[in-house]
Amino acid sequence: MSSIFEVDNVVVGGGSAGSGTTCRVSDWTQNTSYSDGAIVVFNGSQYVACGSVPAGLVPPVEYYTPLTPSQPRWQLAARGRSLPQAYSDNPTYYADQMVTHLGGTFILDAPTVPAGTRPGRDKRWTRLSETLTVAEGEPLGTSDLTNFAPSVTAAIVANSDETARVRHHRVRMTISSLLSNGTLYSCKFPRAIPCEARPQITIQPEDQQGFYMLLTASAIISGGQVTGYILNNQGGAAPSTIEFTVFVKEQIDQVQHS
Repeated sequence: MSSIFEVDNVVVGGGSAGSGTTCRVSDWTQNTSYSDGAIVVFNGSQYVACGSVPAGLVPPVEYYTPLTPSQPRWQLAARGRSLPQAYSDNPTYYADQMVTHLGGTFILDAPTVPAGTRPGRDKRWTRLSETLTVAEGEPLGTSDLTNFAPSVTAAIVANSDETARVRHHRVRMTISSLLSNGTLYSCKFPRAIPCEARPQITIQPEDQQGFYMLLTASAIISGGQVTGYILNNQGGAAPSTIEFTVFVKEQIDQVQHS
């Protein structure tokens, strides 16, 4: 079992009170019984056996919720954490296990949770960090913009030292004649974003004309995924060229605990 803190044949003293036993540290295994003083690593944390421990007694579950109240057969010696792996609905997770899910990294702060208990939906998962998700990090280009309104052209622009991406991209739009309210263009994401991530799409105008146009974006949803957005304007506009930035951020931190 991979963990943040790797332990290999460290000889230490351990066991119940008064025990002078020494042993080697090993990874906990489901089918092994342990004698007093045995030290195991489970999800990066070290546990010491207090008396004989039967096979299958999961260390964090026994430590936090012992079969015999106040007399756990596993004692937590040092807390660590596993290396993060992609979350799946299938396995059962245990204390100090780390997963990545919809762009976030989470650690389980509970003895265990049932299979299918998703990070961001349950307070027993603690969020550790946020990264740019794969979908947010996809490069975006002018060819991803289609379905322009009459008299409207637009291009995705970027400075020489930056790459336009789904998470934030700047658009330069030219309006050649008087424009009424309505749709301006559609943008297709290179990679769809799960609706569960609740992506928030916001527009930040960079000039006064852009503010007056009251630009908004609505998500394009297909098959439970956000595949892009439609840019709308509520204020209309005279012939002009404007620039604005579009931000697309997965709002997994706003998912309520179940």
